[in-house]
Amino acid sequence: MALENAFNEILSKRTNNRSPVICAYQVMYNSLSKQDQKTLDDAWAENYPVNLIVQALRSDGHKCSADTIRIHKNGTCRCPKE
Repeated sequence: MALENAFNEILSKRTNNRSPVICAYQVMYNSLSKQDQKTLDDAWAENYPVNLIVQALRSDGHKCSADTIRIHKNGTCRCPKE
């Protein structure tokens, strides 16, 4: 029973902490300062590789994965599509 409670608690926290409208990349992007957002936008405009962007974000203390960033960049994430 204790293990079942642990699973349920973890799953409820995951569900409550996730935005149903935007993906993890967009949540991280929104948490950046305007200057950092511009720097990241410029990096995308310059076609920096995803791995370089991930390394830079991680070195600045942001939790992210290459897969999450690729999914967002490819437009297959849960963010609203225009």
